[in-house]
Amino acid sequence: MAFEGSNDDDDDYDGGSPELSQQMTFTQTYADKSQPLHEAKPSENLKLSALNPATRHRITTNLSRALLFKSLSGEVIQRKTVLAEALGDTVKGGEMRAASVSNALFREANDRLEKVFGFSVGRVPLSMEESLSAKYKDRLYLINNVVDDEAGTHSINLHSAHAETSIEKGVLMIVLAFAFCKGHPIHKKKKGGGTTSNIRWISEFDLYSLLHRVDENIPGEPPSEEGRKKRGGRHSLSTHQDMIGAAQTPDIDALLEKFVHLDYLLKEKIEPPESSTESSALVGDDGKLIAYAMGPRAAMEIGRRQIIYFCSNVLGEQAPDPTMLAEIEEDEALDNEEGGDEEENYQEEDEVIEEEGNKSKRAKRER
Repeated sequence: MAFEGSNDDDDDYDGGSPELSQQMTFTQTYADKSQPLHEAKPSENLKLSALNPATRHRITTNLSRALLFKSLSGEVIQRKTVLAEALGDTVKGGEMRAASVSNALFREANDRLEKVFGFSVGRVPLSMEESLSAKYKDRLYLINNVVDDEAGTHSINLHSAHAETSIEKGVLMIVLAFAFCKGHPIHKKKKGGGTTSNIRWISEFDLYSLLHRVDENIPGEPPSEEGRKKRGGRHSLSTHQDMIGAAQTPDIDALLEKFVHLDYLLKEKIEPPESSTESSALVGDDGKLIAYAMGPRAAMEIGRRQIIYFCSNVLGEQAPDPTMLAEIEEDEALDNEEGGDEEENYQEEDEVIEEEGNKSKRAKRER
């Protein structure tokens, strides 16, 4: 694959192909597997069942709606926050403790969303979890489980409803392709020892340079520090049919920030990779540079495998890069091995917390 490899082969990419319209076909592969919601303990299910039926219906409905509306509006879903919003006065009034039924309640809300809308609630993929910062541990995502047909009717209807969103989705696919296929794996220390490098990062300088080759109206360099503080981007997004040239070029600065906010992209300051050709002038005073990578939401909604097929399709190749597909399959095999251990550890942690709470109550009664 021409996108794979070091920056030495950048000159091979000319930004397009006169036969691109004939090469493009619909492809659909399964996305990266999200982690399911935590299992509810028997005690949680019993406590939820023991609630007044009206109360149980109300908090389940509140949680289902909050998950649905936050996801559709593009808000980030934090587990603790959305739970507190759903429970509201139920906890304040002393009817129950939020922690005592949380897993059972999320499971019930998830079942309702699946039956009514075909959505399921998931957590970040296990293959990414060790490489992500702590804030993503509490994040939840709504996954569309509707199976598409061979023509991609569902996907086309979903993503072609509005011209602006179609443009945004197209930009996102190109950015993800550059990030995953031109990026470098960054090794980070794991909590249990060893290192992990499941995420590929591309510097913002390389990303803007590549995007500029796709559309010359996109700036070839990222905005300056002063430019980042100004409101508005360096280009405006316009979908008017009479507009041509720069007027049709999306505001890349704003779109990248939007994708980061929605967890489609990750943005961090990283140490320059050993194989990187970045000039020392592009590195900050702290010795780091800003880089982008595929975010957990993109992994679960689109998937690394789909990105590889997308690149293969754009470049007119008959088959995707087998080495990159093998890398994903290896990650998936490790996920299957580690998934059970992770859930068991979570249950044990919950039991310890509950036992500590019971000890505290007994001590108060004795005093």
